[in-house]
Amino acid sequence: MKKNVLWNTIGTVFYFFCQWILTVVVVRMMNDYNMTGYFQLAMTMSSSYSTIALFNMRSFQASDVILEFKDGTYKGSRLLTTFVAVVCCFVAAIISKNSLYQIECIMAFMGIRVVEALVDVFHGMDQRYERYDLIGISFIIRGFLTIILFVGGVYFTQNLLISLLLVFVSNALVVWLFDNNKLKKISDSFALDISKTTLVLLKKCAPFVLITYLLSQENLLPKQFLQNTFGADQQGIYSTIAAPALIVQVCAAVVFSPFLPVFSSVYQEKNMKAFQKMLNKLYLAIAVGSILVTLGAMLLGRWGLSLLYGTEILNHYYLFLPVVWVTILTAVAWIFVAILTAMRKVVVLLTGMIIDFLVCIALINPIVTHYEKNGVSIVQIIALAIYIIYMIAACEIYTFKYRDESVVK
Repeated sequence: MKKNVLWNTIGTVFYFFCQWILTVVVVRMMNDYNMTGYFQLAMTMSSSYSTIALFNMRSFQASDVILEFKDGTYKGSRLLTTFVAVVCCFVAAIISKNSLYQIECIMAFMGIRVVEALVDVFHGMDQRYERYDLIGISFIIRGFLTIILFVGGVYFTQNLLISLLLVFVSNALVVWLFDNNKLKKISDSFALDISKTTLVLLKKCAPFVLITYLLSQENLLPKQFLQNTFGADQQGIYSTIAAPALIVQVCAAVVFSPFLPVFSSVYQEKNMKAFQKMLNKLYLAIAVGSILVTLGAMLLGRWGLSLLYGTEILNHYYLFLPVVWVTILTAVAWIFVAILTAMRKVVVLLTGMIIDFLVCIALINPIVTHYEKNGVSIVQIIALAIYIIYMIAACEIYTFKYRDESVVK
């Protein structure tokens, strides 16, 4: 487990660090908050629609401890979902009244998201075979290529679109030549399967993708409202401040990922005493981690932001701590969504998410209009806190219920 966590953490954190540093590159090398706004909206919008491509299948796939579906079935379903995601993203980019250049940047970033979606299902297979080394190596190679080609593209062309396309092509080649070929050698069911079984898998995962899509929209919609109301430069400033905090979310997700199959196995065995102990340890880890991250942000935030972007960015430092809290809550929300996915509590997750999303929609206009950039964080903090409390209550209720049934038996 330690080796798996190490490979998964090093590779994933390195890759997402390289993606995060792209914002610094845009700010430093292009020196234009409008361009930063274009970049951040493209990243956020493509990320939102990548949830359709991902279909929240990784948590389902990793917790498929009884091998309900073959590798080829997961691969076939991912090809279908990525096609739908690209079409939806393109339509949304057009009807959102974006400029032509913004649409082109969104679709270029969507290409990168498609590659990430394809490799994600491959990594789910690697996880099943406990080949976390392949996951780590893939992320490291793609991370290096991402930063080298993007920096080179910006330096030589000063063109955001071309730079994004270079990243897309290089990442696609790595997935095809490395991940795809490695899995062919170790998987016993890698042959592409697009059949009725694929549709059964998609049907089972459909409610979960709606949940993740709505959750991602809670991050996107306040930013879009900010940009449409106050301008791309204001959204660019907010996203620039927000970018460094994303590392917290990534770290939390990758550290927890190898433990998800364990949660699933213990729950499937209906060993509720052990499951409750695991939940209690998770609560403690989240509480301690949240305090440490907040203290770190308070102590190092000014220094870190000025180091990355220059002292001018400190004029907007008041945005930083709320952004950090949004990132912490987002990471916690995704962890509990994964746990309830492993528990297969579809109706519980979906009902709570729909209600929470409606609350978020109702808050955007009044709060962002009044608080402007900080309003984006306030809306998300309120919405995420409500959903997390709801999910924790659901975990506790079902754990107590099944423990009680076990005692009766």
